Amino acid sequence: MLVGAQTPVINAVAGGNNACPAFCLDFPTLPDRLMDRGRTWQDYGSLTWAINHLYQRPELIADANRFALDAAHGDLPDFCYVIMDGTVSGHPPYSLCAAQNWAATAISALMNGPLWSSTALFLTWDEWGGFYDHVAPPKVEAWTDGTPFRYGWRVPTIVISPYARPGYVSHQLYSHVSLLRFTEKIFGLEPLNFRDQQAGDMLDCFDFSQEPIAPFLLTALGCSG
Repeated sequence: MLVGAQTPVINAVAGGNNACPAFCLDFPTLPDRLMDRGRTWQDYGSLTWAINHLYQRPELIADANRFALDAAHGDLPDFCYVIMDGTVSGHPPYSLCAAQNWAATAISALMNGPLWSSTALFLTWDEWGGFYDHVAPPKVEAWTDGTPFRYGWRVPTIVISPYARPGYVSHQLYSHVSLLRFTEKIFGLEPLNFRDQQAGDMLDCFDFSQEPIAPFLLTALGCSG
């Protein structure tokens, strides 16, 4: 959903068949739209194996730990994915403290780098983690058998930018596809399909007329164990 506003994974043939025609990654993606407009992009950490499968271009896949260095030097592309993986992913059995510190280092490098004045960063998670949510997800799309496909339980998302509204909590209906819609709006890109075309664009989280928020350093926590 974060790459192409769709997924073949759920409908994939049982048994792990990941070859065409049972399982095809031949749909248009956000990086396709960016490249069509002459925009640059990079994947730090490989968002999923899907990006490798789609592009087969190693130069577009970088180590996630390089992001902080590129951000500090102002060497970031127009758009990038960054994924925390392995021991800093926050997934069990790994440390949430280590994940938070990794994110703090990366975000601090971005905030204090030369690109901060024109930056928008969305810190989000790929799943709800199994925690209780008192709000039932709305059903806006279903499979042919009637079972829900969208939405799932809520996940956190933090908007980080000099033009993010301080202390603002959005009450709009958003999903991971909304991050695509925001990018399409900012760069003037055509939607990929009906999902991102109809998705909220998250622009209510910004105030481009406000005094830009000054950068600051995030303090690392002391992790035990």
